Amino acid sequence: PWVFADSVASITDGASDDDWVRVVDAEARVVGHGFLSSASSIRVRLLTRGDDAPDPAALLEARISSAVALRRRLFPDPARTNAYRLIHSEGDGLPGLVVDRLGDAVLVAQFASLPMHARRAEIARVLLEQTGCKTVLGRAGGYERAESIPEDAGPFLVGDPAPERVAIQEEGLELEAAPLHGQKTGHYADQRESRLLVGQLAAGLDVLDLYTGTGGFALQCALHGARHVTAVDTSERSVEAARRNAERNGLADRIEVERADVKAKLTLLRDERRTYELLIVDPPNFFPRGGSARSGLKAHRELNVRAMSRVAPAGLLATFV
Repeated sequence: PWVFADSVASITDGASDDDWVRVVDAEARVVGHGFLSSASSIRVRLLTRGDDAPDPAALLEARISSAVALRRRLFPDPARTNAYRLIHSEGDGLPGLVVDRLGDAVLVAQFASLPMHARRAEIARVLLEQTGCKTVLGRAGGYERAESIPEDAGPFLVGDPAPERVAIQEEGLELEAAPLHGQKTGHYADQRESRLLVGQLAAGLDVLDLYTGTGGFALQCALHGARHVTAVDTSERSVEAARRNAERNGLADRIEVERADVKAKLTLLRDERRTYELLIVDPPNFFPRGGSARSGLKAHRELNVRAMSRVAPAGLLATFV
């Protein structure tokens, strides 16, 4: 539901940043309504279609309420899973807003458009009311300059102070999330289903997990009966968190966590002619904003070609972009 700048013929009636605007086509038919971002390449993110133009504040509150109600249906047992993507931007009719729930008390939000950033205090109030959580922490997402979000805005916090670490439940595992300093929102909540799926394929297999982060894939594999898991990451912070997660779930005897450069590790495995029955590749973002798509594709291709060569005959490669 995006209206790109190149598609806009004119902006009338003195509309300016953050205004609730009507978008019409060349025949003056109403396409829908959304918030204007005059400096963004995405000039309007539509929240409605057609002529209906509800009050924007009431619409935001209703959409947040709907997203919260859906997750309550999907995750009825917080003892098993209390960490997940609570609001997924366009998927929940709230373009420019991502919110992850980390446990019973903490919500971490990324405001990916200037209009959502401008309404962050009201959004946080509704989130706390609807979820019963105690903290909403806003974190940068890397799109601030492109969306003209003030870079000096600093961290955003409503409610209780955010903890350095928080224990979360995800599909039968107790994990450690880092709301203040971890990647993205402190936990890759959007990979929850992928981690579970890959884990269910791992029974009895020898597994290599590259870019393990805090160990989510490795732990699910071990939980589902993998014979042995080697988890590799270059970040000392991530490696230590993965080791703590393995210990707290009683899986340390089946998970070997190693701090190493992934390319160097793959070269060593090639020289040793070492292969694995299940190999997981979940790298960081190779497509930085403003960077070359060609270079990102090349990096992914090279990584996956090297990884494929380490997969045993009839083995599996689980790779993510």
